[in-house]
Amino acid sequence: MHVIERLWRLARQPISRRRLFQGAAALLGAGVVAKWLVDEPASESALVDMKSHGGNWTPASGTLIDVSEFKKTMTVESLNDSAEEYFASIKNWDSLLAKPLSQVEDAPALLSNFAQVLNGLQLLPGMSVLDFGAGSGWASRWLTQLGMEAIALDVSRTALKIGQALYQRQPVIGKQPPPRFLHFDGRRIELPDASVDRILCLDTFHHLLNPDEVLREMSRILKPGGIAGFSEPGPRHSSSFQSQFEMRNFKVLEDDVDMGRIWSSARQAGFTRLRLAVFAPHTFLLSLSEFEEYLKGGSANAQFAEVTRARMADARLFFLQKGLLAAAPDSRARTGLAAKLEVRVAAVVKEGTPLSAQVVVTNSGRATWLPHSAGRGAVLLGCHLLDASGRTLTQGYFRHALTPGDGRPIAPGETVTLDIRMPSPGKGSYLLDWDLVAESVAWFSSIGLAPVRVKLEVN
Repeated sequence: MHVIERLWRLARQPISRRRLFQGAAALLGAGVVAKWLVDEPASESALVDMKSHGGNWTPASGTLIDVSEFKKTMTVESLNDSAEEYFASIKNWDSLLAKPLSQVEDAPALLSNFAQVLNGLQLLPGMSVLDFGAGSGWASRWLTQLGMEAIALDVSRTALKIGQALYQRQPVIGKQPPPRFLHFDGRRIELPDASVDRILCLDTFHHLLNPDEVLREMSRILKPGGIAGFSEPGPRHSSSFQSQFEMRNFKVLEDDVDMGRIWSSARQAGFTRLRLAVFAPHTFLLSLSEFEEYLKGGSANAQFAEVTRARMADARLFFLQKGLLAAAPDSRARTGLAAKLEVRVAAVVKEGTPLSAQVVVTNSGRATWLPHSAGRGAVLLGCHLLDASGRTLTQGYFRHALTPGDGRPIAPGETVTLDIRMPSPGKGSYLLDWDLVAESVAWFSSIGLAPVRVKLEVN
């Protein structure tokens, strides 16, 4: 009944390429689902699939299109034209602008894959990130919201217009670097050598007719130590039902993802490291007793590992690094932040008189502290104003740069001494919690530094 209801809902909506495939897949899947309901015994365990790479791979039937022969009928330019024709044919952009939340069934996989790539890219605010094959630009917008300098790249000019409309209809919050929109001719990326920190490629690489050429371009524009992250299908992708449907009806290249071939080409292009991610592209549901056994290393672990291994056969989430130069950690991230504080300040001050303090600050962590001119991640001295009972009155009551002028970075192990004057609050009894802040990242007290608390009387 569920399948019939789904087909009826599809029939009442405007037909797009994806919906047309969903209807056909539902018909094919009806018999599979019915057989599963009959064959599978009742169990407390349940596996919730994601409609994505690594989900249920459904083989095509009948005469298959040989992808290697199929590629001989194409050119880079013809594929570019097909992409532009597809986006230009869509008159109502709402579903594209709503991605990755436009379809309930698609959203979990899109969000999960994006999160996995995001984690592996090891991003820091202010990095330049190329969104390769940006499409409607939803990933670019999220990168912008995270503080990245996002560059949306696509072969379709209409897709880039849709991305620009997305930023207009859903503006990012706060002051973030403005995005760039760059048209791609399928061969050369119009960016200077060593100009971007990271490359994000979601479900695009397997559509390329010239992957070797594109990998050379990616390597060229990446900075030393830069990383390109990919979320793609697996080595039998071209023979799946959906791929055959897409190639036969829409002349879209749905190539297999051969990691051996990709790594060979990537090394020739200048990449020096390959890492593949192992993750669970599904939700594995357990009863309370099964979950407790899982935590103890029980049988559910083996079942989870087996299912995950099977699903990963048709998913390839991987990272290519250019050179092994790892950037030293800095205060744009919480990792490696630590400090020692010594504060000497008068306990009593007259109302309206500035409060004088001598503060010794030591960078005792692994991360370099950025100067106050850096904006996000700049480390400053600060204090919080509390009443005599310890209730916070003003979070971040005072901030002060650690070095004069535009400032300079503070290296791990370095100590600075400050003589400061700060405005005193009104008459009363107070507590001052002296702290440090990495702007737009964290107060140090929230990640382990015990603030230096002093009493203050204002007469």
